[in-house]
Amino acid sequence: MLPAAVIGLAASLAATAVAVFAGAGLTALEWSVYDHRMRAREPASVSPALVVVARDPASEARFGAGPWDRALLARLITGLSRAGAAVIGVDVPLGQPSLPGRGGAGSDALLSQATALADNVVYPIALDPAGAAADPGSPSHASWPPLSQISLALPAAGSRVGPLPGLARHARAVGHTLAPADPDGVVRRVPLFVRVDDRAVPALGLALAIASASASADRIAMDGRGVTVPRSGTIAVDSRGRALVGYVAPERLTVVPFLDIWTAIDASQAQTLRGLVEDKIVLVLAEPAHGLSRTPIGPMSDILIQAELLNAVLAGSWLRAAPLGWALAATLAVAAIAAWLGLALAWWKGLVGVAALTSGYTALVLLAPALIGVLLPVVPPLAAVVVACAGALLWNQVGSAYRLRRLEGEAESIREALVRRESTVEGLEEDLEAARAAVARSTGAERELLQAVDGLRAQLTDARALEAETRGRLTELERELRAADTRHVQLDDPAHERLRRQCAEVSIITREPAVLSRFRDLEKAARSSLPILILGEPGTGKELFARAAHRLSSRASGPFVAVNMAAIPTELFESELFGHAKGSFTGAVAERKGYFEQADGGTIFLDEIGELRAPDQSKLLRVLQEKTFYRVGATRPTAVDVRVVAASNRDLERGVAEGWFREDLYFRLKGLVLRLPSLRERRQDVAPLAARFLEEAAAEASRRVTLSEAALRALERHPWPGNVRELQHCLRQAVALADRAVLVPEDLRLAPAPDATVDAGSDAAVLLCLRQHGFDMQATARALQWDRSTVTQRLKGLGFRALVEAGGDRRKAALELAGDPALGRAVELKLSEYHEHLLRAVEGIDSVEAALAACRRRFKNLPERHFRSLEFLVRQRFEGQPPKARV
Repeated sequence: MLPAAVIGLAASLAATAVAVFAGAGLTALEWSVYDHRMRAREPASVSPALVVVARDPASEARFGAGPWDRALLARLITGLSRAGAAVIGVDVPLGQPSLPGRGGAGSDALLSQATALADNVVYPIALDPAGAAADPGSPSHASWPPLSQISLALPAAGSRVGPLPGLARHARAVGHTLAPADPDGVVRRVPLFVRVDDRAVPALGLALAIASASASADRIAMDGRGVTVPRSGTIAVDSRGRALVGYVAPERLTVVPFLDIWTAIDASQAQTLRGLVEDKIVLVLAEPAHGLSRTPIGPMSDILIQAELLNAVLAGSWLRAAPLGWALAATLAVAAIAAWLGLALAWWKGLVGVAALTSGYTALVLLAPALIGVLLPVVPPLAAVVVACAGALLWNQVGSAYRLRRLEGEAESIREALVRRESTVEGLEEDLEAARAAVARSTGAERELLQAVDGLRAQLTDARALEAETRGRLTELERELRAADTRHVQLDDPAHERLRRQCAEVSIITREPAVLSRFRDLEKAARSSLPILILGEPGTGKELFARAAHRLSSRASGPFVAVNMAAIPTELFESELFGHAKGSFTGAVAERKGYFEQADGGTIFLDEIGELRAPDQSKLLRVLQEKTFYRVGATRPTAVDVRVVAASNRDLERGVAEGWFREDLYFRLKGLVLRLPSLRERRQDVAPLAARFLEEAAAEASRRVTLSEAALRALERHPWPGNVRELQHCLRQAVALADRAVLVPEDLRLAPAPDATVDAGSDAAVLLCLRQHGFDMQATARALQWDRSTVTQRLKGLGFRALVEAGGDRRKAALELAGDPALGRAVELKLSEYHEHLLRAVEGIDSVEAALAACRRRFKNLPERHFRSLEFLVRQRFEGQPPKARV
């Protein structure tokens, strides 16, 4: 394989190309540099500040939510002018007369008069960006310079209002509010001028800036660097006369609610009003907000975008597009790092590295404008990171699969070579024996035969050396294949894979769905104080599950005390579990805490609880009920807070029925019952368990040992009556006694399985046959030499019992029956059909007894032992109906 650095470079180049072509036209727009020009080309005084008078809910509650009476705006303009406002911008739509209900022509006349008296009002004009052809009715204003003065190629626009009304003719200036969006729908640029007939209409923000500088149209200069405005410096523009809006420019604006300004005017608070607007540009937002556009800092109206443009003009801070090469360099660097992280590191380290890289770059994008005046590209680098990570992941997957196939192919070819070498060795040995026999028979040709023997012996030595080398290489390949198969294989079900990893964290090695399902129940119950009872044969991992319950609970920081109840003599039961006081009996020379007191605040594990004698059961029951006990010889009780987890390899329900285990103690312990399957019921766990135990035993013996395929198959076939513990001891013994680096079946010294006659008609045999044939009813019937209906009835019975044990959860019941997630869906469909068939059979029947009688007639071939499960489902069906349905 190529080195990771070379692969990372290639992946990053590909990711960069994809990101750049995907974001073509946006890279140069996103990568921009602040050109901080705090002073203009010529000395100038400090630019005035901007006051935005915003329409707010309080003013709408007073003056209405729609367009306001223009007489109100006329009074507002007169008050602002008297208070010393440098320039007043009002967003009144030109060409739209007032409605009769909002003042009508009289209000328009008052607004025109106030505009003429103030002589510093600027209005916006609505233009059509489609560039309609000019006509004799096209508008014109004195503030619009002729096109001969503008050296840029300006976008064309047409008027929507015709000739300007008298209101606009009295204004100081009129500006447009066009703000076309970039291809991605975000407004970043505003055209400083648009062409209408033979005139250039300035943007509203630019018109306000020109008016505040008391400049005329002929004082606007154009050169190769941009548009120069007196007292405001040079604004950089592109080839189409558009300027980048300085959304992150230092703010020189103040937002004041409309009602505050109106209250100051209405109450004749001249001093307050003067303090707010004197020598400042005032932009009045009197119209309802509509037609919001997307900007880099959020949705904004066209008037607010013009306010941001004016703020950039006043602050003297401009954005300038950077060369495309900068964006390509940044994208290439980020993609190269992401590809290297995905290829050179483990998957979780690479994931952490990519997350850190993305977070760092995002933080840099957010901080760069304020710290160094650079607006970094966003879309191409992050898209390149995604493409590079996807490419690295795909490369790793393809590379791993290729390597595995190459190893398998090489192993197969070496096996074939080994067979040929063995045949060569056998042939040479036969030739050597024949030569020796010939030497014994002939003395005349002894020298020649001895030479032939020596030659054959040399060939035999070489052949044996080649055989040993081939076997060594085969062993290494089998070890690599074993590592690839046991360490990197994940379960198909994501939920089961998550549970498998959590089990591994608490030293429980399993892939069996039944065990994973029990661990999921344990994980949920561990967070409560519910007692847990773990049942299973010796060596199935009951103590591991008990320790997992402790680690997953809120008591994980407390003690975990394991007690073997079968090893405590009756006469020492109270002293061992509850402790004793000093001098309470002969030999009690000091106080001693019992197991329950040692486990205070944590978990006590009562192993082999089924071996507890009857007198001791009552003593334990009292402690579990009262949470208190008396030490031997003590006069005051001791209270403890202990979580109880019990375990037994005996059938406690049978013990309750037979009388050797107290029923009340059983129900006190039976909060959550977990029945752990034996190792012979979880064959797919043999391989990962064997790998873990072999690794531990090899580390203990300071050796490198692995299993051959034949040895692993022998382990999987063995019944393991001692379960996991027997498997561990078997592998430790094999590592200790075998001399080989690759263990073969003979090294395991497995005892032959006892001849056990399994009833071919038992439920276990039928279920095993169904699993072997993928729940194909016809194939199973042929294998059992039954008819198909008999197999169907047996599966119905097994399904009804599984549904009852799973609490009606069809998916869980299907997984229990299938034993393999790959067969779970097919079994779930069969269970659904059987259950719905049962429900249809009792539909329309009024009583449980009649329903059961009907089921006995319909399911007459169902074994009697399964009819109890059917009866439970039928009763559950009737209990779920409304009372009238059961009458």
